[in-house]
Amino acid sequence: MRRLAVLLAVLAVLAAGGAVATRIGRHSTSSPAATPSDATQRSATTAGAQNEIQAARVAAVAAVSLTDEVARAGFISRRELIESFTTPAYGPKLADETSSAVNAMLLELGQRQTDPSALYVVEQPITARAEANGNGVRVEVWSVLVVAVPGTGPGRQVWRTVTLDMVKVGGRWLVGRWVSTPGPTPSPSAEGAFDDARAFVEPIGWPAATSSVVK
Repeated sequence: MRRLAVLLAVLAVLAAGGAVATRIGRHSTSSPAATPSDATQRSATTAGAQNEIQAARVAAVAAVSLTDEVARAGFISRRELIESFTTPAYGPKLADETSSAVNAMLLELGQRQTDPSALYVVEQPITARAEANGNGVRVEVWSVLVVAVPGTGPGRQVWRTVTLDMVKVGGRWLVGRWVSTPGPTPSPSAEGAFDDARAFVEPIGWPAATSSVVK
């Protein structure tokens, strides 16, 4: 059971390796007093930049939410799915690392004589923040991943923070780097009980509730 738990955690930290681009510092400089037209143009530019940051944030949250589809997909379809939300340069790397993690987990399930199709996965972003980062946008997404495999004991949860460097390519915000770290993880209730994996099968299949992540 411990080995399976480790593999589930590996799935949760897809592509945990990889460098994260250095955060750009903010510097203030003095400038001549702005004319009304300058102020209007600057305001429009600022609004446009904020709209782009928000668009990148929405795209990053959507990418993290696709964990369940990525885990259930076949080798070919998984690669195509991952490459649909990543840059051409980064997509193949993330696809290879993700497939290795998923295949290791499925192999473990097979050795336990558990049907791999009985794997249920859902990831729900809780909060996310975004800021301009060089020529792109860095987004940090805090989420909880729930994995349930009937016949292997209780369902399991993994809290993590995913840092995504988003790059605009052809008018779309795509993932150019994906780094996942565990936590922060809240403590379970002292009076709480852990449900068998079968209890998660139905609710995991419900439509995702996304209103809390688009504010």
